[in-house]
Amino acid sequence: MQHPNPSEVEIEETRIEVDTVFDKSRTKRYLRSYVFTDIMDGTHVAAMIYTPRTSDAFLSGTTTQRAYNLLKKHVDKPIARYDIISLMPDLAASDDLPFAQAKFDETNFHYVASVLEDVKAHGGIVLCGWGSPGRLMHHLPQYEELFAKYADILFCTGVTAKGEPNHLRLSIEDSPMITYAELNAKAKKLRRH
Repeated sequence: MQHPNPSEVEIEETRIEVDTVFDKSRTKRYLRSYVFTDIMDGTHVAAMIYTPRTSDAFLSGTTTQRAYNLLKKHVDKPIARYDIISLMPDLAASDDLPFAQAKFDETNFHYVASVLEDVKAHGGIVLCGWGSPGRLMHHLPQYEELFAKYADILFCTGVTAKGEPNHLRLSIEDSPMITYAELNAKAKKLRRH
């Protein structure tokens, strides 16, 4: 095996700081942040996902990397910070209902709202990709109001049959991006059928 000549290879070294916010039991991951410390004049982007399982708390894999590659194609500045926001519901089961309902989680909402505010302040965008299960959170009134407020920075790569943003795992680097307004228009048509 022939080793490359170091004088002929361009090596780029970059420093990435990773911060993660968990609940006390470390079963809910509200936020994971990747900060590229060598980018001085960059933007802030985020991906918003639905993370109902405790097994997801410590994981970030190819899905979030794929989202990052897509996001960087749709911003003008280099990315200085990439956040993965989890919609983490408290599920309420009831004998009166045949299904679980999401309860409002104030801590989760705080992190979602603060990231959206910061992304907007830094001229970034957010890729929504919670898929159909995320409707449990998305349609809580607090989230509907919040997402309407930040609709200009919210995007997705398509709409599920139930009118939610496609899950991030369906995104590829060349996925078309649609706006939150386009998502809502398509969702209303789907709900009429």
